[in-house]
Amino acid sequence: MTSTPENRSQRPWRGVLMLTLLALGGIFGWLLSRQQPAPEVPMAAQEAHTRTREGSSATDAPPMLAARKTPEPEQPAATEPAPPIVDEVLVEKQEVCSGEDNLITVRAHTPDGNDAYLHYKVGDGTGQRIPVRVWLNDADGSYELPQVTVFTKNNVSVTVPVPAFKVKECEPERLVHVMSRRQPNSEDDFEFFAKVMERPARPGQPAPKPFVPVRYVWTFDNEASETTTSPIVSHTLLGTTGADNMYTQHLIRVDVYDASGRKETGRSSLQVLNTSFENFDKKGVVTLLAVGTPRFPVLDPDGVVRQTFRLYHRFRGPVRITRVTTLRAFRGSEEGPPPPEQVDVASLPVSEVPEGKGTEVKVSFDTNAEPDVFAITYSLEGVSADGHPARGTFSVMRPPPRPTRENSNPVTDPVLLAKIKRARELLSQEYVTDEDIFRLEREGKFADLKVDASQKPSGAVAPAGGTLNGRPRNPASGSGR
Repeated sequence: MTSTPENRSQRPWRGVLMLTLLALGGIFGWLLSRQQPAPEVPMAAQEAHTRTREGSSATDAPPMLAARKTPEPEQPAATEPAPPIVDEVLVEKQEVCSGEDNLITVRAHTPDGNDAYLHYKVGDGTGQRIPVRVWLNDADGSYELPQVTVFTKNNVSVTVPVPAFKVKECEPERLVHVMSRRQPNSEDDFEFFAKVMERPARPGQPAPKPFVPVRYVWTFDNEASETTTSPIVSHTLLGTTGADNMYTQHLIRVDVYDASGRKETGRSSLQVLNTSFENFDKKGVVTLLAVGTPRFPVLDPDGVVRQTFRLYHRFRGPVRITRVTTLRAFRGSEEGPPPPEQVDVASLPVSEVPEGKGTEVKVSFDTNAEPDVFAITYSLEGVSADGHPARGTFSVMRPPPRPTRENSNPVTDPVLLAKIKRARELLSQEYVTDEDIFRLEREGKFADLKVDASQKPSGAVAPAGGTLNGRPRNPASGSGR
């Protein structure tokens, strides 16, 4: 473009005008900033802005969008609870023989007063009251006392030594071991088994007089004792209590007597995780529990499984049931089982589960009407008295088929075959399960069996319904024999 005198004379004014506009814009922006402070850009937004500028694409958000995002309120940083404070560790006996149990009792609290998460470990055992056994070292007669560890929430812990006690160079004539297991299809029912162990005879010393148990007196915590003639007993530990602690603490004691009145004692500690407390603590959900009677499903002659379930919970006030659904699981085929089917139902005759023992509901499963269904699971939803959601499930299952020549493998072990025959005689049953055999074995019912292990079985298979030596290929809730 050719410059003219007129053009040259207008250039200074244009510059002045531009400077004037810039100055006015700065003043206007300064006034606005005085009236409304600029929002802070959170760190995440700054990072998003940076990422967008460095490597943006057609689908990325514009930088200013990230910058204008409302900042999230800052969450207080989670702090670990303070370690528990051990108040005292009590030792039952100041002197014990090598291998003799000595009860250790622990008392502790938390600085913030929330003792609901306290749990304990003494040596290799767990519990607040633990019978411990310390053995002398045969080489030099030394021994090591256990330590006590107390845990609180998030397993924050403190460890202290057990107060000293003396372990002498002597041994009890016999020991009573108490073992436990949770029973199948139950949350609170446990089975306890006592086994008397004789001390091995030492060279140059007479063997102890044999001890043949005839009576067992069981004590659970501070409850009334229960007497059995076998070394096995079943007991409900948690029941409807214990909603306020993550763990419940139990001490089981058994006094074993022989015919002459001699007594041997065994004890065991049990620290049980309270799943109801755990679910409420971590998820805010009240847990609905169910116990079925009979414990395992039984197929009636008309092809129907009928069970009564006791529904209960461990929280205060009733739980109102708001929804019930069923989930049907189908038996597999060559292509595999079809996906489960869930439907709403309104026929379950229960609308509320009260506090305490709860309520009972009867359900049935017609296996003839639904030949392809393996199990029906009832899913319960509700709300507690204080407004918390409640959840629970229970299932009605098809029992395994009775063993026959077609669906079973013959038992070839002569020892197991003898146990099956003895179990059928003792229980007066056509067939027995693994659970029956295990229980009778723990009770000592096979102690006098004398079997020639080299004997070959005849290979005969009992007819359908009489399971002399058959085992089903599709066991559930314990295989039949």
